[in-house]
Amino acid sequence: MHGKKIKSWIAIADSAKARIYATSGPGLKLTLVNELDSEAARRLTQELVSDKPGRSFASASSRRSSMEPHSDPQSIEKHKFVKDLVGYLDAAALKGKFDDLFLVAAPRTLGEIRKLSNGHIGSRVRAELGKDLTNIPEPELPKHLEGLDIGKQPLGS
Repeated sequence: MHGKKIKSWIAIADSAKARIYATSGPGLKLTLVNELDSEAARRLTQELVSDKPGRSFASASSRRSSMEPHSDPQSIEKHKFVKDLVGYLDAAALKGKFDDLFLVAAPRTLGEIRKLSNGHIGSRVRAELGKDLTNIPEPELPKHLEGLDIGKQPLGS
């Protein structure tokens, strides 16, 4: 007995770029749905901040010291990118654009996606792969994704 054709999305991401592919059925014929990129998240911290840290006077003396930022600007940009990616996937899930979601991301990015995913994508995540494939050319992706059972009916369906 044949069930309905499953539309799967595969999100391949790191902390600064993502490619989202769609596929239906076996064979891993990938169709690019969208590419997301954050130039700011790829910049070095020193490129994101001004030339020198600000200066402050100690209240008890006239001595000045530099003020370091409380958080790393590059980390903030990376977090914003992953948050935007999760928001995009969540909105697409809400609109029913895919049935299953396969997450393929650098391990740290995958962990952040998990933390931020409290919406509609959680129940659709079928498998995860903690590997950075963002620089793998599209024609080579299927061999890296073979073990994820993309396009196959889940057991009990």
